[in-house]
Amino acid sequence: MLASLLTISAALLSVHAVPFSSKLHKHTALVLIDVQNDFINGSLANPRAPAILPKLYELLDDHEWPYIAASQDWHPEGHVSFASAHPGAKKGDTVNITFLDIATKTETQSLTADHCVPGTWGAEIEEGVKARLQFLEGFRTPVNYIKKAQNHSVDSYSAFADNQYHQFTTLDSELGLHSIETIVVTGLITNACVRGTCIDGIKLGYEVVLIEDATETTSSERKAASIEELEGWVMNLTDWESANPTGLRRRSMREL
Repeated sequence: MLASLLTISAALLSVHAVPFSSKLHKHTALVLIDVQNDFINGSLANPRAPAILPKLYELLDDHEWPYIAASQDWHPEGHVSFASAHPGAKKGDTVNITFLDIATKTETQSLTADHCVPGTWGAEIEEGVKARLQFLEGFRTPVNYIKKAQNHSVDSYSAFADNQYHQFTTLDSELGLHSIETIVVTGLITNACVRGTCIDGIKLGYEVVLIEDATETTSSERKAASIEELEGWVMNLTDWESANPTGLRRRSMREL
């Protein structure tokens, strides 16, 4: 009888046991910022942007995460950041806009070409990244798509909140639900949405790691200034992988 029970228990364990993964980074989330067509070869095309794609593919192919967030600018037509929404303005100009909650306070808004409008090709995530996320979601990794900057009247660089902290996204609560302590930040562009996400992550108490060779902006000078500002929170991918090796726990178990 005992032998039969042991056999049944072993069979049940073999069915329900979760396979051990040597690639899983516990309590660590991958955050992909605005890896969208418009920021690569669309209306805000950046010839420096494609260089980060192999690093993003590596992070998605060779590592496992308990949670992945992929943010997207999701601007309605006539968004406050569009030069086309301000008569006589052109790309590169700035305007002063009033805070939504404080009528006596203003902020400077940079103006760009129309970009990342829902339903357009430019708003879509780059094809290689999108294919990898679709493969992972619902199979081995929860993926949350953060749609930001949907309010006509205020921009949103950070994936956590808009620039005036008028409205927050679900990112912070989702990270909490998945017991995330560290966020590995990548994407576009370094001196705007990547920087904003890193700063808000630090404010909210996360250990933030910006992978410097998995982020890019429009010039080496702008990137260097952002990296310097975030000094202490920045690593290149090789160094981060050395500090967070995959396979280490599996080798240790074999040695035992």
